[in-house]
Amino acid sequence: MPDDIHLADLGDDSDEALMLAYASNQAGAFDVLYARHKDAVYRFFLRQHGANAQDNSVAEELCHDCWMKIIKHRHNYQHSAKFTTWLYTIARHTAMDFYQKKHLHLVETGHNLDDEEGQQGHVTLSDGTEQQRLQQALQQAIALLPLEQRQIFLLKQEGDFTLDEIADITQEKKEKVKSSWRYALQKLRKGLGDYV
Repeated sequence: MPDDIHLADLGDDSDEALMLAYASNQAGAFDVLYARHKDAVYRFFLRQHGANAQDNSVAEELCHDCWMKIIKHRHNYQHSAKFTTWLYTIARHTAMDFYQKKHLHLVETGHNLDDEEGQQGHVTLSDGTEQQRLQQALQQAIALLPLEQRQIFLLKQEGDFTLDEIADITQEKKEKVKSSWRYALQKLRKGLGDYV
């Protein structure tokens, strides 16, 4: 692609072609990739906890960190994998780093980790339509899943990845991913029993 190519011309390219172009110092390719995936990546981080103002700022920070890693490691991208697989692998590692640091901080400050985990998914149900209550209950149920199950659920639902692709992203065996997916669905069904 020539250096003076316009963003509109890049919009039709695949994610993989755009990432290779960006790795070749075509900055406009990054702008298109970012525009395509920023909302989904943000939702992936936001739904790790729930939906309140503090979680919004954490999700924004994690998004920023994730995209900075994409920028920093753009020359490491290889077309052997889908761009979204590579992107969500980085997103997942970014989230894991955050949770490990948070865990260490809680241990160092003497907080009760069980209390933190229990509060992590707390969503206050406000007055509103049944659909809004269901949405809030779903967010709370997702936030209460164990981290591994929550990430697998979000990669499948938000990222629209197959279980094979999730196994690549998480670097786990497919059977373990299937098992985590199944347990996540069981817990969500149980948590949403009043709505389903």
